[in-house]
Amino acid sequence: MSLFLYGAAFTVLGPVLVSVGRRRGETDEENSRLLSMGYSLGIWGPFLLLSYLLTIPRALLVAIALSGTLWILDRVVVARRGHRFTSGAARYGSDAFLLVCIICLLRFFIVEPFVVPSSSMRPTLVVSDFIIADRFAYGLRLPFTNKVIVAWGRPERGDVIVFQYPRDRSKTFVKRVIGLPGDVIEITGRSMTVNDEPLDVKPGGPESYESEDGEHVSVRRFSERVGRHEHDGFYQSEKEWIDRDLLSSYSATDGCHLAGETLRCVVGVGRYFVMGDNRDNSLDSRYWGYVPDDHILGRVDAIAINFSDLSRIALGLR
Repeated sequence: MSLFLYGAAFTVLGPVLVSVGRRRGETDEENSRLLSMGYSLGIWGPFLLLSYLLTIPRALLVAIALSGTLWILDRVVVARRGHRFTSGAARYGSDAFLLVCIICLLRFFIVEPFVVPSSSMRPTLVVSDFIIADRFAYGLRLPFTNKVIVAWGRPERGDVIVFQYPRDRSKTFVKRVIGLPGDVIEITGRSMTVNDEPLDVKPGGPESYESEDGEHVSVRRFSERVGRHEHDGFYQSEKEWIDRDLLSSYSATDGCHLAGETLRCVVGVGRYFVMGDNRDNSLDSRYWGYVPDDHILGRVDAIAINFSDLSRIALGLR
């Protein structure tokens, strides 16, 4: 169920529960289960609708502004008149101010929650994996602009990162870093070099998985060392790692050109070359170009949970 449907349902159900509670003669807003639940839903419903219409970060900004205003009014009125300004759902909003502040601090500066939407990072990540990107991994960044305030690290080859899609920053992707600023990437057939050094790739056996569309996909597994990371990936034996038809559908990327059978890319300053571990089912830097540093949201070190497959809980990434 989407955020919109949850938001609409909560927004309608909240006042209904409050009305039922009032009819039963319940007046204690703190101890009445119906009133408490109704006011809580009356807050969560509009928040979820805002998250759907805007984004969760922008909805959080609205929430902290409204909750903070109510909290200040309560403090001022209590100091002058001895009682609170708010009542009902507004009082719950005022009481939630500290919690909203903590959530905003975590969301804007420390963690970036993300649900994997596709199979492009199989077998490392699968559809519906809930992951949390560490926004603190490379430095302290400003919310929204994502500019680095204080840097204490840079992405390394092999890191799995969550980032804003360079051609539409409203979309969030997850891929693996292959090339750093200044690196020269060359891809020919199913082989790849970084600065003239071939990646250490070991072939594996055949496997299969079910795609998001329910299609049965046959692949072969391989293991690969990128930087300090050794990870597994998938490829389809009949395909090469450059789809010429797909490449031609994207505008040219600065520093990349196709010469014969080889795609050669020179990664620019403040840019990163990323790829999906599922090489033949990933739209990545081979096609749409590099990831600018200020698009990076954080590094992924583990899978938190997958509600469709509860065996995928607290799994570390390689």
